Amino acid sequence: MSTKLRSELESLLLVSDSPASVSALAAATGASDDEVLTQLRALAAEYSARSSGIDVREVDGGWRLYTRRENSPVVEKFVTGGSHSKLTKAAMETLAVVAYRQPVTRSQVSAIRGVNVDGVMRTLTVRGLIRECGTEQGAILYETTELFLQHLGIDSLDRLPNLAPLLPEVDQIDEF
Repeated sequence: MSTKLRSELESLLLVSDSPASVSALAAATGASDDEVLTQLRALAAEYSARSSGIDVREVDGGWRLYTRRENSPVVEKFVTGGSHSKLTKAAMETLAVVAYRQPVTRSQVSAIRGVNVDGVMRTLTVRGLIRECGTEQGAILYETTELFLQHLGIDSLDRLPNLAPLLPEVDQIDEF
């Protein structure tokens, strides 16, 4: 195992704020895709074997460093300073609509929920659970974030339960 490549990959994964593809990591290090993939798999196996606090996972077509799931209570306590506030029912409902209908505008979420969601959308954005992802006819579109997936303990929206057929189609809802 190339210790230089391994060190470079660890550094790149540490500074990456989104999953890094094998090809992007290979381009940055000058190694082949196969060499990079072999090293990433070896890192993941080693971290897991020694119960490291760091986990190397493949998500969304790329690789990323995470804290080990078993450590989430202590990490959360440290990050939040012990002040953990749960999402309100309104925030959970709004988050569910965004998750299942993304990308979606604020007015579309309001129409589905039947109430104004401006404040709730701001709260979810500040907490890093949703983000702006473009515009549609001048309205801002929203989608869930990687942090949302991390909190659910999943690596892809494909792993969400299939509830979307129970929600009304966005184009069938009158916009506010």
